[in-house]
Amino acid sequence: MTLASDQFFIVFIVTINTIVWVLFFIPQNRRKLPKIYLIARSWWWMLALLFSSYLLSIYTPFWWLLDALFVVIGLRGGYEIVRLLRHDSKIKFIAKLKRQQDKEAQESNAGITVIPVTNAAIPTKRFRSISLLDIGFLIVFIGLIASLILLSRLTIIREQPGVLLFVLFASQFNDIAQYLCGRWMGNRWFKRKLAPIISPNKTIEGALLGSLLSASLATVLGLWLTPFSALVCFGIAYFLAVSGIAGDLFESAFKRRHGIKDTGTMLAGHGGILDRVDSLLLGVPVFTVVYWLLG
Repeated sequence: MTLASDQFFIVFIVTINTIVWVLFFIPQNRRKLPKIYLIARSWWWMLALLFSSYLLSIYTPFWWLLDALFVVIGLRGGYEIVRLLRHDSKIKFIAKLKRQQDKEAQESNAGITVIPVTNAAIPTKRFRSISLLDIGFLIVFIGLIASLILLSRLTIIREQPGVLLFVLFASQFNDIAQYLCGRWMGNRWFKRKLAPIISPNKTIEGALLGSLLSASLATVLGLWLTPFSALVCFGIAYFLAVSGIAGDLFESAFKRRHGIKDTGTMLAGHGGILDRVDSLLLGVPVFTVVYWLLG
């Protein structure tokens, strides 16, 4: 049986992720780079859930499964936002973050200095005052979930399901490219900070190189999964990469306002749902509208 392009892509990505997970399951490698192991493990489970929902939605009568997954993501992300606005739940969450951080520091066995999970004073009121940033972030997140559901419907109706995979992974490639560039060349080449107050680790050079690398990889993926030309694929991928950086900074500003490092502990090595979808926040809704109007 010949696999369709999207099916082959799924097998390829899951195989690569599995190999990385197995390699870093080896105790020696896990001690050297414990975060890579946690990221690979979390990615495997996330991909398994996403791809199984995708395949069942596209190739079986269970067309609603992918939409249901996006709704669940929306509910969990909404919970993470509301949790930060309530006094009691925020105190419990910060304590949970601290325990998780201590556990990861012990597992790394490297004697490194741990970054504080919070530097904000706990409010005395039961509910935090809600700022325009909080409202804006909630609206944008709701817009993202609505866009994902609409995009999945459009790609199925137009018989272009690979477009959905292209958009999701073009956005996620940027996170991977930024991380790799930061680890390999951050201390030598990348000096000028992109947004030192909001996200001190991001640099202008890293953003430029990472977005170009991400767009190049995603262009190959686009030619594989979509009917778009190489130029269109690169344009879309580069837009998603740049908007992914902006979305990451937007979420970082939201987290900084609440004095936390992660919005959750659900995804080891990543944080919460909001930490994982931040690169999708701005680019996916814009692409969905354009694809809806021009497709």
